[in-house]
Amino acid sequence: MKNFVKYQLPPILWIVLIYFLSSLSNFHVRFKIPPGTDKFVHAIIYFVLCWLTRRAFFVQERFSSIRRYALMGAFIFSVVYGALDEYHQGFVPGRTVDAYDLMADAGGALLFVAVYWLLQRRNGSAKQLSES
Repeated sequence: MKNFVKYQLPPILWIVLIYFLSSLSNFHVRFKIPPGTDKFVHAIIYFVLCWLTRRAFFVQERFSSIRRYALMGAFIFSVVYGALDEYHQGFVPGRTVDAYDLMADAGGALLFVAVYWLLQRRNGSAKQLSES
């Protein structure tokens, strides 16, 4: 149970937060996001999603292949969730489906992968990202 709360629950809560925010009509107006910065916000949100998902995949003990491919799985999961989120927004009044938002989501997840690889290469391991 301790592992679930520490590793699996955070990405679940992050996904719920993303879904909740995506369900708000006129999100940009409500939160006064300056024009042109929304893609940056998307990238940050999906960077965090990829990080949290990678941690959850890596520490689970049931499926060794998920653990072995945790980084790739987290990236794929984040991009697929970004696509589903964009699709979901098509049904929310005041929101639209935007391919550029999906690209920003994927870019944020890809940025996490790049940072992870760079840290792993530099330090020989990426413990600081997988354990924190």
